Formats: sequence, C-alpha cells, structure tokens
Amino acid sequence: MILPIQNRDNFIKSFLNPISRLAPNCTLTVQDKPAATHDCGGYQMSGQPDAVTEEMSTVVHNNSNIFLKASYQMKRGSSDGCTLCLPDTIKLIKILSCLEEEDFNLEYKENCITYNNGKGSKFKYHLFDDSLALKSPFDFDRIKQIEKWSHFTLTREKNNSILKALPFVTENSKIYLTNEDEKVSAELTDKKLQNVDSYTALIGEDFTGDSIPGELILDVELFRLISTLNFEECKVYINNEFKMLKLDIVIDNCNLTFVSTSFKN
Repeated sequence: MILPIQNRDNFIKSFLNPISRLAPNCTLTVQDKPAATHDCGGYQMSGQPDAVTEEMSTVVHNNSNIFLKASYQMKRGSSDGCTLCLPDTIKLIKILSCLEEEDFNLEYKENCITYNNGKGSKFKYHLFDDSLALKSPFDFDRIKQIEKWSHFTLTREKNNSILKALPFVTENSKIYLTNEDEKVSAELTDKKLQNVDSYTALIGEDFTGDSIPGELILDVELFRLISTLNFEECKVYINNEFKMLKLDIVIDNCNLTFVSTSFKN
C-alpha cells in the first residue's frame, strides 16, 4: 500500500510530533476519509466517504487527563486501508527528518514501512504486529453527543504569554480557567499548596455561552503542547456538565482535537 506524504515538515511537526509528546507508541489507522460536517460545537462529524482522499488517524493520551485525536489527510494511495502499529513514534520522526524531499511516498508491506527514492536513499521501519494494536483510550464519538458548549478564541500569542510565567511558579502548577462576562482568565498556580506564587493573565475576550461555574483546573502540559504548533488562533470549547475542555486546531491537512477534563479542587 502506498502512503503519499505531502509537506514533510507539516506531517512531522503538526501530526507525528504532538502524538509523540503524549505517547511513545501508537496505532495509526488508514482509511477512506469521511466527508466532514460541523455541529454547533465545531466537532467534525462523519458523513459519506471521500472518493479521492484517505485519512491517517489515531487517538492517544498521556496517562493523565489529556486526550488527542489526530488526523492527517492524504491523497488516496490504494484501494485498501491498513493499520500501522508504530513501536517508536520518535524513531520514525528522526528517519523522516533525514529525507531531502518535501513530498514523497512511503510503502506499507510485510509489516514494515519502507522508502526508496530511486536515487540511493532508502529505509525500512519495522512495525508491531497488528495483534498488538492499541485500543483507543477514549471514545471521541461520545463528544458528538454533547450539544451544549461555551467557547472562546485562544491565540498562540496569548497561550505563550501564560507559559512565560512558568519559571515564576511551582513546577507542578496547574492552569485555573475562569470567566467574567466575555473575558477568560488563566491563573497559573497550585491551590492545594500553601504560600504558592501565582500569575494570572487574560487569554480570551470573546467568551460565548454559559459561564464557567467556579473554575476549570487543567494540566499545564496541554498548553505547553499546543505552543509547539504553528497556529495563529484556535477555538476552545467548554462543557460545564462534564467539566471538559475541547480544543480544535487545523494546520493545513492536519486536524487535531484535544480533550481534557478538570482536576478536582
């Protein structure tokens, strides 16, 4: 099976890298890309398959409360889908970074991913057997059933501004999200400890929907992770019933949906 990759840097930085930040290995599913429609919460819902496009996707998490559904759209390489069980995602990133071409074809055969440019450059990357495919740690289809979301816009600049204060606070600090009218504030601290320094910044000014009851307590690693991505702004969705945050980022042909639930007070 041929896997056509366009824009190597985007494939690595916007797809494989965030996956590797949350899990050392993963299972990639390659199948026909469903036509996408959007509900009021911005989540992509499946429609009829696209006849000319395939989707490579996975769901990973960090053994905490951050989940990521990542998908990469590519031209159809063959008529059959496949499952790729990557034993070491970072190792694949390193070998792809050695390639000179921005657009190239990978081939899946005999439980390996191979590359040969016909000019002397080639590699073979061995996969785990399909029987070792990881089960999805989170059912993202359940997100589609949630109808009530509040939302605001987060820019990369605002995200980075809160992270700059990390050296000022404790290493295990969390981010406490609150809102007042249309403004969203993020406080960086750890309220379970005494005499802990804190830093608060305004990160959103277009909050729409039901106000956050109390505060949403989130893992700062989520905001560290998205700081590595090349985006200008993204939509942040909040569901008060499940104390859940959903964050959608689209970069070229990569679609990333992060979900995180609030820590308890």
